[in-house]
Amino acid sequence: MPRKPYLVRQSKHWYRENPYYMVYMLREWTSVPVALAALDLFWGLAALAGPPQAWDRWITVQRAPIMLLFNLIAVAAAGFNTIKWFAAMPKAIRIQRGTRFVSDNTLITGSWIAFAVISLVLLVLVICLS
Repeated sequence: MPRKPYLVRQSKHWYRENPYYMVYMLREWTSVPVALAALDLFWGLAALAGPPQAWDRWITVQRAPIMLLFNLIAVAAAGFNTIKWFAAMPKAIRIQRGTRFVSDNTLITGSWIAFAVISLVLLVLVICLS
């Protein structure tokens, strides 16, 4: 006699029942505007490699107010994702110094310092090269 499989009944909105899952889903959804922004930059790179008309068309699209809003949303999504991943890093990376582990706050602070230094270096490079 065949066994009946166990079917879990779960609502469509399971993630709304727990704040942890809501933040999880929000973090997952932030990948959509970030991916679209990356595709937009790839389009710009292809336009730069193409004829001058393609570059002019891309620049015209980038000057539209909707693109400014889109890029602000993408930066906010990337920032939110960065905050959440830096907070999760001590759970994934355990660094041992002698007999003790480096504290979570030290890892998170070090990540933010590295992020700030790299961002400043890139900013200086962009300003100096433009």
